[in-house]
Formats: sequence, structure tokens, C-alpha cells
Amino acid sequence: MELLPQSREALDEYVAPSIDDVEGLLRVIEGWAVRAVPECVALSVTLLDEDLTFTLVDTAAGVDGSRPPARQAGEQHHADPEPDYALDEGEWADMARERAFEGIASTVCLPVVEEGRAVLNIDLYASTAHAFHDRIEELVAALGAWQAGAVTNADLGFDTLRRAEAAPERLREQRLVDVAVGLIAASVGVTTDDAEVLLRQAAEQAGILERQAASVARWLLA
Repeated sequence: MELLPQSREALDEYVAPSIDDVEGLLRVIEGWAVRAVPECVALSVTLLDEDLTFTLVDTAAGVDGSRPPARQAGEQHHADPEPDYALDEGEWADMARERAFEGIASTVCLPVVEEGRAVLNIDLYASTAHAFHDRIEELVAALGAWQAGAVTNADLGFDTLRRAEAAPERLREQRLVDVAVGLIAASVGVTTDDAEVLLRQAAEQAGILERQAASVARWLLA
């Protein structure tokens, strides 16, 4: 699998004490996942504390991050019917697959829990509809995930890809906020935690985003 270009960009900028080698983690997960589920064609890892997603895709298998979901790419557009809440689980699954990303027919999300708190989400994507059947227990054991929290076919639209594409911008925004927090802390003589609260309160009072408030703070205090 190949790193999404935005994931490569984000990895080059990512610095945090929680995980020293995110790419190494991705490659370890890839190895375990592909051995357990040969049909696996993509995976995403989301660092929940940082709200950052990194993604690997197998472009040779037809999963291309530049392509929209299959229905949007090639199917005729028409208004969706009113939802029928009497549909059974199989019909809901069929409807979800109609909206699936091209090349993806099944998914599983596996949370990783440390000290009673979820720290990672591992999302795996496969090219066949039953790729994860009877394999989740093996994946849970290999990846150290929480089996009771496993969810199948919840992301056939490959939403983690979009989050991964947004990761570089999120990191740039966070860096802007971090610099502003440091400037506020030095200027006012408070801790960085208190400075972060002050920045957030200023943004709320002004009715602007925190990153916008950070830009103003940097301009005023730099």
C-alpha cells in the first residue's frame, strides 16, 4: 500500500509525544491486516487525542484517493427515496454499498483502548463483501484492539480518506494556535493551559474560530 500524499505531508509535520513513529505503526498494522485479510486494500489510523487521520491505499487494487464514491463517479443521479425504517439489516447493507467508495466492499473499525480510554481507531477496507467474516477475532488479537467496540461496514464511503486529506491543514492550524498560546502565556504571565483557555474564550466572545483568534493574537503580540 502507498501513503496518501496528504498523509506523507502530515507525517513530515507531525510531532507529538504520544506516538514517535506513526508511519512505522501504519506499516506494522498493514502487515498484520494483509496477512489476516488478503483482500484488504486500504487502512486508516486515527489518533483520537489529536483528531488526525493517516491513510494507506492500494492503488493497484483500484482504490484511488483522487476518485469520488462509485455512485457519484459513474451512476446516474436521482433523488433518494424517503427512508423506510422497516428495512432489515441486509437491505440497509445493500443501500450502504450503493454509496460505497469504488473498490471498497466491506470495512471494519477497531478501537484501541489504553487504561479504559480509546486512543486509536484502526479502519480497514477490503475489496470483497465478506472479507472480514470470521477474521475480526484474529485482527483484534494481532492489533491489540477492543473486540466489543468493533464495527463493520460503517464507512463504506471511505470517510477516513477525507479526514486524512484534511490532516496537513489541521496540523498547520494547530501550529498557529500553539504559537499564539505561547505568545499569550509569555505576555500575560500565565501557564500555557491558562493561555489556551484565554484564547478559546476570546474566540467565543468575538464569534470567530480559534485559529482566527490565534492569527489576531500573533499579529498583536509578535
